[in-house]
Amino acid sequence: MSEHGQHLLALTDRLNAAESHDQAADLVNQILDPVDGALERLADFFEAAGEKAKESDADDGFDLAHDFDEAAVDIRRLNEDLHLAADRMRARTTPSPEPPVRATHSKATAVPTPQGAPSRRR
Repeated sequence: MSEHGQHLLALTDRLNAAESHDQAADLVNQILDPVDGALERLADFFEAAGEKAKESDADDGFDLAHDFDEAAVDIRRLNEDLHLAADRMRARTTPSPEPPVRATHSKATAVPTPQGAPSRRR
């Protein structure tokens, strides 16, 4: 397996082991960051491959370049479609429990007195 394939596999393992949605969102962002994420870099790679294919004297150089350019467009479209995915993942974080509310002694929040128990009036 290539070094880049190993890195992506390790990133996937870290995502599977993430203990929170915040951690998962940080990992997702490594792939989907619109400026420096792996998908953006992959699109750049395919654009460069298309330019390299055009340098060829072979008849199919421009066809191959077109295929690479289409791949770059598709990858960028995918990245645009998923641009909010890290934020949506982070939003799944379970909020910490709120502290219990203290009871007051007003009539609006009074706890009913069990039957047979003496009631206290103010």
